[in-house]
Amino acid sequence: MLTVKLLIFVLLLVYALYSFGMGIKERYEVLVQAKPDNRFDEPGRRLSGTLAIVFGQRRLLKEPGAGLMHLFIFWGLIIFSAGMVQFILQGLFPGAELPVLGANPYFYLLVDIFGLLAAAGMLISAYRRYIAKVPRLGVGDWSEEKIIVALIAGIILMVSAYFVSTGAQAAASEDARYALAPVSAGLAALMGDMSPAVRRVIHESFWWLNVLLALGLLVFFRYSHLVHPLAAPLNIYFRNLLPRGGSIRDLDLEDEEGENFGVSKITDYTWKQLFDCYACAECGRCQDNCPAYLSGKPLSPKQLIADLKAQLPKKVNKFGALKEAHAAAPAEDGQVELPELAGNIISEDVIWSCTTCYACQEHCPQLNEHINKIIDLRRNLVLDQSEFPGEAQLAFTNLERNFNPWGVGWSARGDWAEDSGVQVMEDNKNAEYLLFVGCAGSFDDRIKNVTKSLVKILQAAGTSFAILGSEEKCCGDSARRLGNEYLFQTLVEENISAFNDYGVKKIITACPHCYNTLKNEYPRFGGNFEVIHHTQFINRLIEDNKIVLSSAEKPVQLTYHDSCYLGRYNDEYEAPRRILNGLPGVSLTEMARNKNKAFCCGAGGGRMWLEEHIGKRINVLRTEQALETRPEIIAVNCPFCLTMIEDGLKEFNEDENIKAKDVAELVAGYLQ
Repeated sequence: MLTVKLLIFVLLLVYALYSFGMGIKERYEVLVQAKPDNRFDEPGRRLSGTLAIVFGQRRLLKEPGAGLMHLFIFWGLIIFSAGMVQFILQGLFPGAELPVLGANPYFYLLVDIFGLLAAAGMLISAYRRYIAKVPRLGVGDWSEEKIIVALIAGIILMVSAYFVSTGAQAAASEDARYALAPVSAGLAALMGDMSPAVRRVIHESFWWLNVLLALGLLVFFRYSHLVHPLAAPLNIYFRNLLPRGGSIRDLDLEDEEGENFGVSKITDYTWKQLFDCYACAECGRCQDNCPAYLSGKPLSPKQLIADLKAQLPKKVNKFGALKEAHAAAPAEDGQVELPELAGNIISEDVIWSCTTCYACQEHCPQLNEHINKIIDLRRNLVLDQSEFPGEAQLAFTNLERNFNPWGVGWSARGDWAEDSGVQVMEDNKNAEYLLFVGCAGSFDDRIKNVTKSLVKILQAAGTSFAILGSEEKCCGDSARRLGNEYLFQTLVEENISAFNDYGVKKIITACPHCYNTLKNEYPRFGGNFEVIHHTQFINRLIEDNKIVLSSAEKPVQLTYHDSCYLGRYNDEYEAPRRILNGLPGVSLTEMARNKNKAFCCGAGGGRMWLEEHIGKRINVLRTEQALETRPEIIAVNCPFCLTMIEDGLKEFNEDENIKAKDVAELVAGYLQ
């Protein structure tokens, strides 16, 4: 009997491993059709980060409820699987034991406990999905849900079968190894009065049920779209190691062999971008934090990944053969013609709704990269199809002609500095710092006051600085994020040339978009400079006692808005808060959404230049969140945010009662 049992097990195992291997092979064949992407560098850094994220589950635990559920499932199945190996081994070869573990009663105690945790986690998952109906999970119809239900039921049955079988075995043999195992020992006690023959039948039957379910999971991998438990750790290993603010894929505009600049078809993405589709757990955390989705726009980062996944060129049918995902007629070379994505599979409203705020990626447990996918689609619309909103066309034209989105004559860029005592680099080539003013600080009448306030602070501290004046050009942030890579690279080259002409080493800027672009994107084009945001520099001046602040005339109630490009992109949350908390008489009350959970103002990703035609205005939602703190002042660190918050205050008719001010304006008001 043992020989027959072993033979059957081996045949089942071979089939399960074959199916599992074919599942990997078939998905690999999809990925190799995509564009290359080097994600194999720095293996030590990749591995250490993966171990910390995967085994520590730290990103999932940012949300304690769902995170704890996932922790139960993850660690429960890992420890329980070790018990399963011993369990199956002993069923095949009575008396066989895993080294160290097999004879240790505490091992069986842990297996029981973690098996229960795994089952509990799956039950909680089912409760959240089908009873509580958590909105972001987006439960589909039965054709979609039957796979999820089967997986949940299969794991719970597998754990249950293990307990019943080990209970029967412990009752029959009075094995001391199960003495500390609460479930196995408890079931053994219940079976104590059964005849040995009945216990043997129960043990053997549930042993086979357990084996079939366990091996069935390997087969399930090939035919199911739920492959994220295996794909996610790999996706985390292959994560982007570039700075967050510099992770947009560069285009080789001189590549004459390239068919297109942006992403036209699904295989125009890189293999890593497609691998995201396999890793996605469809948990909806990205969607829950997306300002576009929450304001009624058609963009859902979760749905975007799902829609792209549906377009993968091949997928497995229920019989295991590969089939084409699209029914289009084959082209002359025999390959199925894949559909255009931008404006077809992914609507233009979806593509242009993104503010690139990074909230989706900040909260994605699998480290999926949503933003680059959208920017690549914008590149296709802009560079390949010349299809984009009219407002974007105006911004592009203004950038091309006058190097700023406002369209004001380039020669007037330094006019704000007249009578301010500020020198241009041409007259002060030995200045320690270049003050990169940015377009808003140079041309927008409201933001000019921020620039002048910063200048007042720098002069009070005796800082050696100068500006480029008419030689300064837009940093290119909006052009790149709107998809116009050609215009972006043109602006980068001209700015870097000007910086190098004057030997610039250090740059101060009051705009987080300029800060991020100069700091994280310019280095890949040869521009290596120390870039400092004005809140960081002001905080340094205060800490070094370079400036002295006067006492407060009266208390001020204030709240603070984190800009996306200083906060989530560059992890700078504390410098502005240290400044504000140090201002005499200021009481800072945080909004409910703050720091890495802060809500976007709506102007990022080039949206500053586009109208919102769908849903609620994002800046109005953010202003409403600020008003909940009952502030007298809403402090910001970004010219775009300042504009959007002021517009929001006007929407609520609060612009006369509550003021939005940049941190520099607040500090300048306290200078002695």
